[in-house]
Amino acid sequence: QLYTFRVYGVNGDGTSAASAVATATPVSQHTPNDLAVFDACPASLIASAGFDDTNSPDVACIKHYGITMGTTTTTFSPVDPVTRWQMALFLTRMVGPAGGGLPSGADQGFTDISGESDEIQTAIGRIKQLGITVGKTATTYAPADNVSREEMALFLTRLLKKSTVGPGGNTEFVTGTSGAKEIKSNDTDHNFTDLSGVTLYESLTAITNLWNLGVTEVATATLYEPQEPMTRKAMA
Repeated sequence: QLYTFRVYGVNGDGTSAASAVATATPVSQHTPNDLAVFDACPASLIASAGFDDTNSPDVACIKHYGITMGTTTTTFSPVDPVTRWQMALFLTRMVGPAGGGLPSGADQGFTDISGESDEIQTAIGRIKQLGITVGKTATTYAPADNVSREEMALFLTRLLKKSTVGPGGNTEFVTGTSGAKEIKSNDTDHNFTDLSGVTLYESLTAITNLWNLGVTEVATATLYEPQEPMTRKAMA
């Protein structure tokens, strides 16, 4: 809520004249509401990833589970953006450790991925079959495009629908107050002040969902930067 206010000084001599009018919006102080109880990668059990350009424990975690192999044997390239073909590989490699099942990866009708490797084409087919992506259009996937932070929130939230909750993980009813459950948070609280440009309701829900589950990495507490490219370290 935007507030308009003036300030007075008070001491033993009395009260000063009012300051000029100022306006400000107080920053909320929400904390994630549905954090996991346990860590999939406790530091005491996960070896270093062995990359020369990052010592991030998150990168070590996804290396441990085979979700990343690095850009070379000794580099991870943490500040590079995640492309859509890389995202397809990351997410399909995460399905197994997350307790899901992989579909066949059969051709889904995308006409712009023929130049990619068989592994990438299969991964793209699989995330389409899993409902994680619908493509840029019905016939194009745009494999070389960068993934925005808004898009990554969507992809991860859709992946969680195909995943099995671990001990201490948070689930909610898919709809209503009974029936099947899935991994998600229903809490809508967050501290981000830059989501006004996110018009897709599914995106807003995905961003707040992942933040409340403790997944999101941000540079500052109040900025999500939805249109910025997702970096490889932030993905991890």
